[in-house]
Amino acid sequence: MPIFVISLMAIMSLVGATIALGMDSRSSNNLQHTADSAALGGATAFVTHPSPRAADRLDAARQQATVLAQSNSDYVLADLEVGAVTEDAYGQHTNLEVEVEAKPVNYFANFVGDAQTAPNRRRAVAIATWGFPLCVLTLEPKDTGLTVKDRAQLSAQNCIIWSNSTAKDSMKFDGGSASTKAFCTAGDVERDVKARVTPMPETGCQKLPDPLAGYDLPIEGLCDDIEVSVIKRGSTRLGPGNYCGGIEIKARNVTFEPGVYVIRGGGLKIDASGILLAEGVTFVFDGEIDKVEIKGDSGLTVTAPAEGATAGIAFAELDTVLPAFKDMKIEGQLNVEGVIYMPSYDIEIKKMGGGTTKSPYLQIVANSLELSDQGNLAIEFDMTQTDLPMVIKPAREARLVE
Repeated sequence: MPIFVISLMAIMSLVGATIALGMDSRSSNNLQHTADSAALGGATAFVTHPSPRAADRLDAARQQATVLAQSNSDYVLADLEVGAVTEDAYGQHTNLEVEVEAKPVNYFANFVGDAQTAPNRRRAVAIATWGFPLCVLTLEPKDTGLTVKDRAQLSAQNCIIWSNSTAKDSMKFDGGSASTKAFCTAGDVERDVKARVTPMPETGCQKLPDPLAGYDLPIEGLCDDIEVSVIKRGSTRLGPGNYCGGIEIKARNVTFEPGVYVIRGGGLKIDASGILLAEGVTFVFDGEIDKVEIKGDSGLTVTAPAEGATAGIAFAELDTVLPAFKDMKIEGQLNVEGVIYMPSYDIEIKKMGGGTTKSPYLQIVANSLELSDQGNLAIEFDMTQTDLPMVIKPAREARLVE
């Protein structure tokens, strides 16, 4: 009988220890799952929250992580810590850390003489990138990418202006005014005291890759017209097609019918005194010498197509075999809703050019951008005010890293 009792106690202790270990393991797994889901859920809230204010998004991340930790745990939490901080000047990135600890509930562990046999505190880390929309990206690698001078005005609200140039004057402000959500440059900034710049640009940023590199379109046919020169007065309508030799307009009240205008070997030249309308239109440049000139008292209003292969794109340069730097000079009014994708073009806006109204959606990718004289470029980035899709989307992600 004594031997039986001793053996029974040993067996019961072994069984109790096994059950205790299993319960500890289950408790630890549950706590880790709780921490993981809370951290990832908080990071997701940071990404999906609509406010551009970093403080608002951080509050949303902490609240969501706390709610998920409390609702997903099978145990009463003795401690919960949620830490979320931004890593950059603009509040685009965050590290979200969650630590959870549960009260001991393992009675079998008490039975075998140990309060618990496995740690009951777990930790998880997630990262999130919110990403502001990009409204201007200059790809020039060594010389000045962005210039604002004289009495020019550049206003780009709720989006970012970026220069890839590593030059000491990557962004050059010599008079005028420039404001946006954030300026970021891979190089440095040259600023005259009379220039008004808000906020001051962040320097030493990484270079951004061309978001539409290798852009191409299936183009049917060769040439519909060798050259188009509209020189008469009165109303004129042009239809989409392939224009070899370019398009030159010297008339009033010109309307571009909706569609894609492929321009080869001559560019687009507008010198008129009236208003030119192009709704649902994409201008595609498929040549080595295509230049764009808009001058005189002309005003060009372009709205990109909302559907189709060129949805959201107003101006586009196709990838060429022999890349060459070209000019896009704007002296008249230019109101654009959509994307201006001209990666090898130096865009210059001067005199009274640029637009008299704020575009709700405009994204520019060019080799360089210069505003001078009284040139004006105004962007009020608000996708709720347009029917177009956002072509160049901000990088937004949330993922668990630890």
